[in-house]
Amino acid sequence: MKSPSRSSLNKQPVGVAAPSRLSWLVAAALVAGGLGWYWFSSYAVPRCDARETLEAMTSGKFVLHEIRQAGYAWSRKIRGCLAKVEENGKLLPYAYTIERVEGRRNSRLVYDYAQPRLIAQRFGQIAWYGGFAGQGEPIGREAMLKAMLAGMDTVRGKPLTHMSLVALLSPHHYREIGDIEALAPCRQASPGLYACRLLIERNDLRHNGPMTVWASSVLQEGDITFQRGKDKHAWTVTPQFGEELSQAR
Repeated sequence: MKSPSRSSLNKQPVGVAAPSRLSWLVAAALVAGGLGWYWFSSYAVPRCDARETLEAMTSGKFVLHEIRQAGYAWSRKIRGCLAKVEENGKLLPYAYTIERVEGRRNSRLVYDYAQPRLIAQRFGQIAWYGGFAGQGEPIGREAMLKAMLAGMDTVRGKPLTHMSLVALLSPHHYREIGDIEALAPCRQASPGLYACRLLIERNDLRHNGPMTVWASSVLQEGDITFQRGKDKHAWTVTPQFGEELSQAR
């Protein structure tokens, strides 16, 4: 039997055109565009009222009413949600966040409860790039929270020692100050000294708050003063931090 020649093996079937380089580029662009659209669109994070969201937030123990989205920070892949929960015949405010967190190989969804007023303030101001609008400038929320947590060591009189794995995995609900949110840009009190009006989530005052199905912290509002550290780069609280914190209401 005569074996087929190399030219006959490479010959395309009649009527079938070989894919061009342009068609491959178009296909790759469509795939990349689809993945990018999914990743940066709201579909990367479940809706506030999605079944998996409600199961994660309530565990079937209570029912959420009037669920709505406070905002979606698409560049950070985190959604803020507001709702109402019924207790003793009354509808009380409730809030939670849904965040997609990147791992070494896979991503995972993290659900967490939060203070309603803080969530409304933070997610009500989404910047054009999909992040949170710059409140608390020129310091920034992360730098302020870091300075306040460091200041708590002075107020407490000794550094905080984590005593359990839960504390390490969930510092947001373990430290005395769980979260903060600036209500406006900070104002300069003197060169290098800024006063900031903040919402302050206090975990160490939870026994003073109302006993509700969602109560885990107390939200206060107050003025905290920040100054440049000794290295002229990092921010720190002032010696009046303890007094300022006690005056927050």
